[in-house]
Amino acid sequence: MLLIDINVYIDKFKNQLKVTLWKMTKDKLSEQFLSVFEENTGIIIKISRAFTHTSHDREDLINDIALELWKSFEKFKGDSKISTWIYRVALNTAINYKRKKKNDSLFSFLNDFRKEEITPWLVEQEESDESEVLYQCIDELNEINKAIVLLYLDGNSHAEISEIMGISKTNVATRIGRIKEQLKNLAITKI
Repeated sequence: MLLIDINVYIDKFKNQLKVTLWKMTKDKLSEQFLSVFEENTGIIIKISRAFTHTSHDREDLINDIALELWKSFEKFKGDSKISTWIYRVALNTAINYKRKKKNDSLFSFLNDFRKEEITPWLVEQEESDESEVLYQCIDELNEINKAIVLLYLDGNSHAEISEIMGISKTNVATRIGRIKEQLKNLAITKI
């Protein structure tokens, strides 16, 4: 009878230990995630800005990206740079978000009439006219070209863009050349 009591106690202790270790692991994981998220906020804002038109949609997309990053954070193996992984998750999330929002686009302009307090890091510095024209032109690109040009403008190499987008380096170089020409032609019509 004493043996059974000890085994029950040991099992109970093991379960408590597992819960404690799991909580410690989750706390550490949360801290790591928040640190990585804060260090790469610029990537997320840039992508959300390119794929949305209103501040409300931008905030929704940022939340969706944060959720997807959190859900897959434990699965990140470190085979690539953390920024590469963030770009991949963020771009896929943005493309899916844009597809879902196509049906709601008729009413999206109403969201701008509600001016709520926005998290300070969502508010960007005043933009120059050139920057605004560039974002307008980028907005007219298809999702793949939009993603490629954002990666290019952020200073990623052709190899990094290739890895993030899952296309060859040659294809990246060709697309960038064509995208530059397309952006130039679009900018001329807007200036």
